[in-house]
Amino acid sequence: MKNELKNVIIAGLIFGLLFGIALAFLFDIKSSVIIGSVTGLLFGLALHLFMHSKAVKRQTEIVVNDGEEIVHSGAANHLKNKEAVGGKLYLQKDKLEFQSHNYNIQNHNQKINLSEIKEITFYNSIGIIPNGLAIIKRDGKTEKFVVNGRRIWKEKIEKLTVAS
Repeated sequence: MKNELKNVIIAGLIFGLLFGIALAFLFDIKSSVIIGSVTGLLFGLALHLFMHSKAVKRQTEIVVNDGEEIVHSGAANHLKNKEAVGGKLYLQKDKLEFQSHNYNIQNHNQKINLSEIKEITFYNSIGIIPNGLAIIKRDGKTEKFVVNGRRIWKEKIEKLTVAS
């Protein structure tokens, strides 16, 4: 929750800054700073409310069979054909599963058996934000996710892959 709040605040600040800079070309600096700050706060609040809406929670739920348990889960984006598909990532004892919400172009469900994972590395989204998790599979394909707490994700996945 702490990482999620931090990321929502950062997203709001970046949006507000960029919007303020764009407005500076149309209005005076004082108005641009005020409007940019307010829109940044509103963007961050809207993002938080969207992520916690009942519709998104319902759309990103997965079916967990008897005897299975969710070890770790959280909001995530799955990079698929240049789209950051929003949804939720789940770690179970034998697989990693992503379920998108319906507000994407490429809605999908992606399952990766832990036995398929060769390596887990980090990357920075848009080159500077340290929130990327790359799952390198044994077949050479890489699946990229943007997550909160990527170190925790890596530790938990690696702990289960070593145990299996």
